[in-house]
Amino acid sequence: MMFHDLFSNLTAREQRALRWSAAATGVALWLSTAWTDPWFLLAIPLIAGGFFVYRARFRGEPDEDDLDLL
Repeated sequence: MMFHDLFSNLTAREQRALRWSAAATGVALWLSTAWTDPWFLLAIPLIAGGFFVYRARFRGEPDEDDLDLL
């Protein structure tokens, strides 16, 4: 709740700067980790891409095991 209050009190320019700095930090962390183990260069983007493809493909389909017994 405290982070939401902090984020909502920022101006639009400050919110954009916070998002870009978070994205840049994530990329820097990914690259520094991938520098030590090259599998991260391929594994992380492939896992993320697979997740988004899976989510896009099965969005809106009801669960087969979701039974309404009442």
